[in-house]
Amino acid sequence: MGQRDCCDCDCDDCCSCSWTAIAIWVGVGIVLTVVLIVLILAFAVIKPPTATADDALLTRFSLSPSTNDSTPQLQLLSYNATVTISLRNPNMYYGISYSDLATVFSFNGTKFDELGTVRAFDQGAKKTTAVRVTVGGVAKALPKLSAAGPAEFTKEKEAGQFQIEARLDGVMQYKGRSSKCPVAVICPLLLQLVAPDVAATAFQQTKCTILRAKTSGC
Repeated sequence: MGQRDCCDCDCDDCCSCSWTAIAIWVGVGIVLTVVLIVLILAFAVIKPPTATADDALLTRFSLSPSTNDSTPQLQLLSYNATVTISLRNPNMYYGISYSDLATVFSFNGTKFDELGTVRAFDQGAKKTTAVRVTVGGVAKALPKLSAAGPAEFTKEKEAGQFQIEARLDGVMQYKGRSSKCPVAVICPLLLQLVAPDVAATAFQQTKCTILRAKTSGC
């Protein structure tokens, strides 16, 4: 009597058991691989934060020459602006600590407000933190505004929208890491001048650029 070929076995004999065992081990291997990848992404790979400008409002923005005869070329800016910036931590395990963040607002490459500060805060893993910054000034001198600045202001005023940059500067540190990383969040804003009694405008969310120090741990 000859030996049976395993391929000729019925479903409930040794061949079926062998294929079932193989399928189980393949499934276990896939699950372990996925778990390993998740652990690597969570603990070994550190992702940089991301940021967006979610809302902004410009209720005053006027430029005029100085009335002082000794400085006739000096331009004076009056302004009121508010912006909400969301910082997102994409990491699955590492939290982030931010130092005080200095706020800077610029027009046509010239800073017109750099006195504000966002207080230091901690951010958990996979969390988003929104910071709201409000600035204002009356007849503030802009000695560094270029000669082409007033013409650009007039051009943008006629177009009905002003190109303003909001920036946050500070230091960030990943929880469990010793490196303290200088960071800058730069948000280009395209803002329409509205009346002060307007509560909100149709602002389009804008992606911000985050610059970090290119050092180990950052």
